[in-house]
Amino acid sequence: MISLEHKVVVRRLAVVLSLLAPISFVAFPYFWMTLCSFSSEKDLFSDQFLPSQLTLSHYVHLFERTPFFIQFKNSVIVAVAATLICLAISTLAGYSLSRFRQRWSFEKAMLIIYMIPPVLMVIPILLVFSRLHLTNTYLGLALGHSSFMLPFSALTLAAYFNNIPPTLDEAAMVDGSGRLGALVRVVLPLALPGIAATGVIIFANSWNDYLFAFTLMATKNMQTLPVGVAEMADGQTLQWGIIMSAAVMITAPMLLFFLLVQRKLLAGFIFAVTGEK
Repeated sequence: MISLEHKVVVRRLAVVLSLLAPISFVAFPYFWMTLCSFSSEKDLFSDQFLPSQLTLSHYVHLFERTPFFIQFKNSVIVAVAATLICLAISTLAGYSLSRFRQRWSFEKAMLIIYMIPPVLMVIPILLVFSRLHLTNTYLGLALGHSSFMLPFSALTLAAYFNNIPPTLDEAAMVDGSGRLGALVRVVLPLALPGIAATGVIIFANSWNDYLFAFTLMATKNMQTLPVGVAEMADGQTLQWGIIMSAAVMITAPMLLFFLLVQRKLLAGFIFAVTGEK
């Protein structure tokens, strides 16, 4: 007769095996991309699965033949700026949606705005930014990313603030704090997991954006990574080794970032749904 401990072990093993298949399906493209980036030109087009030898030549050529470092710097600056701008505005907007009664539904209006495809917004944004001399600037691209992510961020943060009792705000205001002081001193520390989770999503969307970066950035020295990698495929001969190494360099920072903040990210989602940390 099977003991209770053996049943528990078998059940856990079944859970692990059931999760292994989808994880392998998702992780295999990243494994293959990394493997190709370390393969020689001869091994890239051979029939063997594993390369005969590993090489760093594609990474060397990536930094020597392409402006990858400049594009990487541009992406970091734009993504950080877009995250800070969007979080600053959406925090105030989300707090307003959570604490104040609206005569008409701002939430529905934001949701309708977020449903508009970005491809329909990029031309009006380009026309407005060209008149304001914001094209081909870090600030212009960061504002473009923020304009698209703001409705989502405000609605997400409003859900986090709804799980914080308004009595805490009232207690802070009774003690002499204003509405903004109560937000900064009481509400924001409690909503930090939600703010961190929202910031990660904003950063990832800005980091991977191609449409706004291609439209608003006119010169080579202002291009971001998605645009730079796309231009690598414009030639007559595709240099797959350099393209794969560039893809690894783009993916690695985001993957490392997600691994470092995964606890905060999970805690933020749990807090939004249940109100528990």
